[in-house]
Amino acid sequence: MFSQIVMKSVSWDLLLQDLNSYFPNELKFHLVKILLKLKSFHKHTCEKAVKKKLKINEEWIKNDLLIVDACLDRTWEMLNSGYWKDVPIIYRYCYSLCCVIKSAIIEVSIESENSEMSEKFKDIIQQIDKGLLLGAPLPSCPKLLTEIASNLNNHYSDLVKNREIQGSRITIDKKNFCTDIFPGFLPIPTFRKPSMERFYRDIFKPKTPALLQNCIEHWQALSLWKDIEYLRKVAGSRTVPIEIGSRYTEDDWTQSLITFSEFLNAHISKKNEQVGYLAQHELFDQIPELKNDFTIPDYCSFSDKDDGEYMPNINAWFGPEGTVSPLHHDPKNNLLCQVFGCKRVILYSPKDSLNLYPYNTRLLSNTAQIDPYNADVVKYPDFQKARGFMCYLTPGDILFIPPKWWHHIVGLSTSFSVSFWWD
Repeated sequence: MFSQIVMKSVSWDLLLQDLNSYFPNELKFHLVKILLKLKSFHKHTCEKAVKKKLKINEEWIKNDLLIVDACLDRTWEMLNSGYWKDVPIIYRYCYSLCCVIKSAIIEVSIESENSEMSEKFKDIIQQIDKGLLLGAPLPSCPKLLTEIASNLNNHYSDLVKNREIQGSRITIDKKNFCTDIFPGFLPIPTFRKPSMERFYRDIFKPKTPALLQNCIEHWQALSLWKDIEYLRKVAGSRTVPIEIGSRYTEDDWTQSLITFSEFLNAHISKKNEQVGYLAQHELFDQIPELKNDFTIPDYCSFSDKDDGEYMPNINAWFGPEGTVSPLHHDPKNNLLCQVFGCKRVILYSPKDSLNLYPYNTRLLSNTAQIDPYNADVVKYPDFQKARGFMCYLTPGDILFIPPKWWHHIVGLSTSFSVSFWWD
């Protein structure tokens, strides 16, 4: 028999509290009834009479799924009505809660292990992941979706553990790419495992880019994440956002939500004409099991603010050879850590900003129109005044990128990087 993971994880009174506090009345009217019904079912789930009645009358499941889907569609419209950062948080709460409710209804419909069970289970995991990706942590139970997803993933891995694993270990052929500094560029200063004092004095305080070596050799990720089977077991069933296309400034660039296994099969285990890139994604908040494989570098403890005791934003960058991050800058300190593979990085000082011709649009104001490898100096003549720096990131390396420093990054092989952004 199926163990009800979602139903057992939910505190129904807390969900009702969030529903009454944060949902618009047009949605609240329909969903309160469903939530009360699920609460009652969970309370009496061991009573044979209730189970028998449920098996006989499945109509309410179909009807309630239609209602929840309608609420999700309505909330989706609000999430996509303008710039993401301008979306009222109330609609992200709504989306998260609707995802939990829908997952619980699907779970109730699973009566026993049968040919459809694994597919329904997969639907539940994907629904929870959509809540994690597009919603927001619920005020009364902020860790609910993450905990449900972890428990579901462990159970789902057992269901599919005997299926064929496509690919085994990611291997990198270092002979396929050059690591020379190109003419016209300056090398970035290199430090071998600098002390905290030296990092602060010579790198962080003066805001100087620096390549740090031998600082994360203790990370288990350096070995574990090259194992396709390990990644599939920990994250294979989870839904992640993938960028499709060479770079986000091109017309052919788009985004897609697919499972991590589908990403591994289509873009990592084999070559694909389209570049698929898991880029700038908070993967480790979504799948905290992967956080056990690395530690936050101590260098992140320094801050530019007097009250700077905040945890850094941690993002994953995982893709095949040919990934490109166009020339852009970020507002925070950045430690870019290379887990495996090789990347070529070009940097320019904030003093060269006008020489790099940033876009004039709000969305791309932090991105340059210049391609440093193929610049049109007739159209952009001042680019010739810019002074570029270059380095290569190999496994175990860390690149410190100060705030507002422009950087252009190319993946020379299949590559996994972790970035730490902080003030």
